[in-house]
Amino acid sequence: MNILWIKDGKLGHEKQVKAILDELSRTIDIKVYEEKCVIGPLERLSEILMYAISSFSNDLELIFLKYRKKNIHLIIGAGSNIHARVLGVKKGMKLKFNKDILAMSVLTPIYFKKHFDLICAPKHDRHKLSGHEVIYFEGSLAKVSTEDVDENVGLIAIGGKNKHYLFNVNKIMEQIEFVTLIYPNKTWHIFSSRRTPQKMIQAIKKLAQSNKKIILSEDGFDEMLRNASIKIITQDSMNMVYESLSTKGSTILFDMKYLRKNKVINQMNELLNNKQVGYIEYNEMVKGLNKIQIHMQNPHHEIFAEVEKLAYKIKNKLNLS
Repeated sequence: MNILWIKDGKLGHEKQVKAILDELSRTIDIKVYEEKCVIGPLERLSEILMYAISSFSNDLELIFLKYRKKNIHLIIGAGSNIHARVLGVKKGMKLKFNKDILAMSVLTPIYFKKHFDLICAPKHDRHKLSGHEVIYFEGSLAKVSTEDVDENVGLIAIGGKNKHYLFNVNKIMEQIEFVTLIYPNKTWHIFSSRRTPQKMIQAIKKLAQSNKKIILSEDGFDEMLRNASIKIITQDSMNMVYESLSTKGSTILFDMKYLRKNKVINQMNELLNNKQVGYIEYNEMVKGLNKIQIHMQNPHHEIFAEVEKLAYKIKNKLNLS
């Protein structure tokens, strides 16, 4: 089976699609072709309008020619920047070469929902997709790992400025210092993201200079996530939370104040209420005196395997073999 993957260059989107393709490849013989589509808002709007009137850009014309003889069965992609391109390739190959190709969206498309043969979407988007051909999953998709963890390794994953939670650098740094003090025998690998403020990165570097058990890491996140016995993650990083839950070891969330209730906040709160994750409790007793403690997740929690369930349903829904 030949699959064309339209990529938008966003790591969080691409990791979820790759998790699906890797899982499908375990039981289906597939060949994946990749096309990168990194565009801005104006280009995206142009592609949407051109798709609506069955007109095709030069970029799409090149893709038609490139894959005309590749016998593509399925086009897949995630993210609003590539949804029109996925559908454009499907429509163009039909109009120009009379080739029927399936189009699948990972995550919820904004436009032309009914034009997709299948949509794979998180449950919290259910209200947007009534009446469409959808397979739902919880949270975010991640590769499953059952590897044993190293009790001497901990991981801290830091997000940054976002529209869901207040990102208080000082408060998060206090929690990092607390955690590394109560687990002094662990080597802590701290990973930042493109959203992490420079103020926080500098504070972590300074802390690492005084504690050789703290390493500000840039590479090897996936491997360290599998190895770490404890993973502590900021709540704004939903993809990283579900990646952690798809591995062994404990997942703990930093104490953060939400800005307003929305689907991301509700999803994190559901994990907390069900004790599927642990959390750090941070209380200011009096000015300058804070009480911090860790509440562990349910010790009998199961590794998340959403991508395995989803791949099975995709195969059945699309009759893939």
